[in-house]
This record gives sequence, C-alpha cells and structure tokens, in this order.
Amino acid sequence: MTAYFVASISSHDQSWLATYGAMVPAIVRRHGGELVCRSEEFKCYEGGNDSPDYVVILTFPSMQAIDAFMNDPEYEPYKKARLDCATSDVFAIR
Repeated sequence: MTAYFVASISSHDQSWLATYGAMVPAIVRRHGGELVCRSEEFKCYEGGNDSPDYVVILTFPSMQAIDAFMNDPEYEPYKKARLDCATSDVFAIR
C-alpha cells in the first residue's frame, strides 16, 4: 500500500542543501520513492507553530520502503547534514 513521506524543514544553515538536492533523489528513487511536491509556498490554516522554510512530500510503495530509505547507509551522511543544519519534522503516513 502506498505510503507518504512528509517533511517540514526550517534551515538555520543553507550549506547542506546543494549536495543534498544533488545526491538524495537517486537514493529515494532506489527505494521506489517519487517526489510529489517540494514547495516554499503554503498556507497554514491551523496550528501555532512557525512556518517551515519548505515542505517535501514523497510517495513510496510501502512503509517498509520508507524505513529502508531512512536507514540506508548511503543516505546517512546527507541525513546527518540535514539534522545538523535544519530543524525537521518528518512523518510517514499510509
């Protein structure tokens, strides 16, 4: 069953973005993931949290595929760079 990966990201250091954007899409595709949307334009209707810099939505064939992507050793250095340079809320939903 299709699973969705949703990330809400606020960067405090932009240095990670270029390399992440160049390298991570291939890792996502290897796990069956596809980009649905990456946007800096959105409107919050509810909630008091600060708006993120951008939101990313990906689809994967299953929750297990998302787990495999998130735990892929090749993804680890890019994930670390994101965690070091940004605040992220990342969800998997089905």
